Amino acid sequence: MLPKNLFSLLWNFVIFITFFINQSFGSADLIKRDLSLSRSNEPKNILATSIFGGKPVVGISTDLYELTSSPYKSNPIFGCHVNMENESFYGRFKCAIINPLIKTLALREPLKGLNAKRASVGIDQHWDFLGRVSNRLMLSNNFYGFEIPSSESPLHQNIGPVIPDTFPGLTPILDSFLNAHPRTIYFALGTNAIISPQNLANSSSQITCILNNEYPHIHISKFSPQLAILSHVNTKLFLSHGGAGSSHESMYTATPMLVLPIFGDQPRNAELLESAGIALSISRANLQVDDIVSKVKRLLNEESFKKNAERLQFLAKINSKRKYRAADLIEIVMNTAKYQGVKDENGGFKVDNENLLRDWITPDTRMGFIRGKYLDVYGAAVIIFLVLLGGFTYTLWKISYFYITFRKENRDSQKSLNLKKKRK
Repeated sequence: MLPKNLFSLLWNFVIFITFFINQSFGSADLIKRDLSLSRSNEPKNILATSIFGGKPVVGISTDLYELTSSPYKSNPIFGCHVNMENESFYGRFKCAIINPLIKTLALREPLKGLNAKRASVGIDQHWDFLGRVSNRLMLSNNFYGFEIPSSESPLHQNIGPVIPDTFPGLTPILDSFLNAHPRTIYFALGTNAIISPQNLANSSSQITCILNNEYPHIHISKFSPQLAILSHVNTKLFLSHGGAGSSHESMYTATPMLVLPIFGDQPRNAELLESAGIALSISRANLQVDDIVSKVKRLLNEESFKKNAERLQFLAKINSKRKYRAADLIEIVMNTAKYQGVKDENGGFKVDNENLLRDWITPDTRMGFIRGKYLDVYGAAVIIFLVLLGGFTYTLWKISYFYITFRKENRDSQKSLNLKKKRK
């Protein structure tokens, strides 16, 4: 059973969560963030460096489902489940045909703008979002057991979860707080769920008290060593936005999650976590105190969440060793470039990324759709089968016809003889 005072604490806590989310997404005047590769104002494009400089390219992503040809994998942001295995015909048709068409139409204008930027820096236009990465080594910071299994190209390698072998420890304040609270809920929504200074200034005195760490059972920190907190024995639950890193660290530490997905890959991760039996999710569009309290109780008390967390922890720890495999794969690409590249005037190597990893590219991609799928061979086999079946059927029909005709003529002849005998 949970302590009685925990529920009064949860009421204050979920009021804070509701305030945080409503204020975060209720105002258009958000704190601006800027991400850049350099301080210059020149166009920034990682791929441009590869195209111009002829350097080998290796891609990395949290999941590669967009690159797979598995129609049973989808995304909740398109109104589909991550796993279409048990969906109706209409659901599968909508997610495999209708939604991709809508997505393609919606992305036409952004793609035009992107191609204009490409042209401004001398890069050829490209109308396929995935075309430039189709023949590159793509590393996925993911693992089966969490991700839905599928047949992948040799160029697509799961190397996750990438978890550091060493990580920052707890500060004395956090260590003291966790030791004093044997059933702690850790709450973090990543870096992009932000609120404006105006919203903070207009917050209620109750929320201000919490933000100023004046409430003894809630601690607010500007920076938290997340892996250290999740590894602490007193951290029983993780309320998270469901980002890939947070999801992996939660599984690595066997910490059940209450997920509040916001955007990007988070809705998909939330559904995967629920399917794995380690989490429950809540909607930022419909935050209800009773719903949050009910799900917290389930996550803390139901044994299935603990068992699934331990099962996934084993998988996460085993698969986390594959980050060294990722380093080896990058070394392979660089070594291949050394032998297949062409030296430029500066002594460096220029490579053609389309053909750099030719030995890894499955031959069907170079054979064309019909030959690559062996449709010509299978089609010929079907035609031969139909011809043989037709010939066999025709021969059987002719034999049957001759037999029936012979029997009929024989009966007619016998009747004629009998009639002649009677006349005599």
